[in-house]
Amino acid sequence: MNRRLTFTMTTALALAATLSAGLPAHADTADTADTAATTATTATTATTATKTAKTTTGKCSIQPYGLIGARWAELGGEDSVFGCPTTHESDILLNNVGKAGRRQSFTNGQIAWSPRQGPNMVVAAWSRNGYAYFDWKTTAPRRYDKFIVRWTSAADPHGAQKDVAGGTRGRTWTRVRTNSGYRWNVEGCDTGVFGSSCEQGWTISVTG
Repeated sequence: MNRRLTFTMTTALALAATLSAGLPAHADTADTADTAATTATTATTATTATKTAKTTTGKCSIQPYGLIGARWAELGGEDSVFGCPTTHESDILLNNVGKAGRRQSFTNGQIAWSPRQGPNMVVAAWSRNGYAYFDWKTTAPRRYDKFIVRWTSAADPHGAQKDVAGGTRGRTWTRVRTNSGYRWNVEGCDTGVFGSSCEQGWTISVTG
């Protein structure tokens, strides 16, 4: 009787060892990978939520959204130099016919979506510490050899312009000489044998 019990237990242990040996080597790895992926997703979600909370705490009665809202948040949101929106987004017409994009005003500056220069192109203008700033991004998938930036003001209605290094984005500034703000826009150009080609034209203007 003892011999039979010993034989049965030995056989059972051998069978269990055989079944264990037949398990795929990556079974535990897959479980670990799934756990890691879940942890990473949770961490990413938490980080995004934290960033959103930092830029939007409900102080603004008007909440920006879309590409304008995203750029506003990148630049610091309601605690940035822009402060809160003073208007809702509004359509901007091209030659009073087709829609050229959308623009929104803030306590100190404006941000606009200008898709003719790139589907995600956003331009922004603001003033701070005696300087007026103009920022644009991104013209992707287009990439330009150079940008031409133009600005005007009440103190200088004829304005000025300058060339800026090319790419998909940029930023420039000028010293403030008026209290009425500066009106900015930019166009991307490619340099050819017979001069520059600026096919997409000027962006929507923004004042800051």
